[in-house]
Amino acid sequence: MIKKHRPIEKHRNRSVLYISAIILCIDLLFVAINYYTSHKTLQNTLLQQAENHRNEFDLTLNMTYRNMLQLSTFISNNDELNQLFLAGKKAVEKEGMHSDKVSQLRKALLDKVKVPWDLTVQKFNVRQLHYQLGPGSLSYLRVHEPNRFGDRMDNTRFTIIDTNAEKTAHVGFETGRVYSGLRGVSPVWTTDPATNERTYVGAVEVGTSFKQILPLFAHTFNVENAVLLSKEHVKKNMWQSYVSNYFRENTDIDYYLEASSSDDVKAVLAKTTINQGFIENNTTVFEEDGRYFSSYYFPLFDYQGTKDNTLPPVGFVLIWEDVTPLIVDFNRSFWVNILFSIMAFILLEIFLLWILRKEKKLSAAKREALIDGLTGLYNRRFFDALLKKESANALKANTPLSMIICDIDFFKRFNDTYGHPQGDEGLKQVAHTIQRIVDSHGGVACRFGGEEFVVVLPYTNLKDAINLAESIRKSVSSLGIPHESSLIRSHLTLSLGVSCTHDSPSSKSLLDAADARLYQAKEKGRNRVEPCFASAHGHSSDLSQ
Repeated sequence: MIKKHRPIEKHRNRSVLYISAIILCIDLLFVAINYYTSHKTLQNTLLQQAENHRNEFDLTLNMTYRNMLQLSTFISNNDELNQLFLAGKKAVEKEGMHSDKVSQLRKALLDKVKVPWDLTVQKFNVRQLHYQLGPGSLSYLRVHEPNRFGDRMDNTRFTIIDTNAEKTAHVGFETGRVYSGLRGVSPVWTTDPATNERTYVGAVEVGTSFKQILPLFAHTFNVENAVLLSKEHVKKNMWQSYVSNYFRENTDIDYYLEASSSDDVKAVLAKTTINQGFIENNTTVFEEDGRYFSSYYFPLFDYQGTKDNTLPPVGFVLIWEDVTPLIVDFNRSFWVNILFSIMAFILLEIFLLWILRKEKKLSAAKREALIDGLTGLYNRRFFDALLKKESANALKANTPLSMIICDIDFFKRFNDTYGHPQGDEGLKQVAHTIQRIVDSHGGVACRFGGEEFVVVLPYTNLKDAINLAESIRKSVSSLGIPHESSLIRSHLTLSLGVSCTHDSPSSKSLLDAADARLYQAKEKGRNRVEPCFASAHGHSSDLSQ
């Protein structure tokens, strides 16, 4: 089997394409990593801002509860009001909620507290003042709506129930029969004139709503916000007749809008996917009217939910803000990186092409030193180095190395008859024929000098070399190049000598043996192949046509 012998110059352009592809992949990888890290940083920044706003909202909510509790505590310490409340309580216990005496006492309490309460409502973000009796939650006087009283809210007003039961203050968000509120509830104590003993009367509640505090929060922290309640929670707590009045129900959203600092809340909801349980740990970025916004939401728990963590949230708080500067800066940075990557790729390609061009020039110079200018085959200089190298390899690996020497028959007569230009053309045709056959068998063809050619065949035994030589002889003969002055044929022919290292162990003896076989081929009539083993086997092959 003949082993393929690789030429010195091969696959250069393909290598350049591979290198360019690798550079491009590295460039794209750099862009991808840069985009990922920048995008991750942007997300973390937006999430941190959102979490800061959540903390600010919680702080605002706690301050609101504190303010409500301070007001309710202040009112519960007014003993004149407390005495009227105690008298009313005794009358209710004796005559019922709707007796004339209870009505007179309720009006007396209302008249006493109405004016200062109205001033408080005007100056502070409060909405309701409510006196309630225990146990449970029995409405005695709604200062903000005095015509409604006598109803029990034992299933909704747990801040009142717990205050009346524990006789301690409580705060929290609750949805009542009519509306929701942020409430501070204080116990009411006073001295009973009949017994001169300190007596518990009931609870006084001061409340506000998200409608009062959301615009203030938006203005203070430069964000927009909204509170939305689940329809299940509203249906469970509010009187149905008040639902349609209190909420402007929208059929295209799944929640009741309790309050909002902006009319854009529906548009924000349309761009924000709300998860079940209202738990979100990331932000949503969307574009609206050429501006970029980041939205974030978190669950809202009512008073009961803050006490029992197994209860679901009653709704969620939605916060959104304009983050156009951040997004614009991110996009600008991304395109700058793209531009930088393109420029870097172009510069690297220019450098690579410059190196390639320089290498080509060096290769061309080396090639010119090793290639015969007329035939394009390797020259004698290259042959000498190749033969030395392949002979050493064959000796070391104990593999055969064969050689063929080819000589054009009566070529001097050809030049004399047709002229040197035609002779050069004949040399080219013969050289191309030899190279085509030798290349397909993994050999190397060289111009040995004048009209002589030599073929080096690594890993090739004598039999294969003889067959290859015969193929060359026949192919050159079949070219039919006219040679009227030839003494044997009317066209160009070759004489060939073949040798192998198994008979000639050194490169010099291998060349000498092939040259001797060529001489024998000429002596025996030319246009023939003469193997070097002819004498060893006691015969010679006459392969002439």
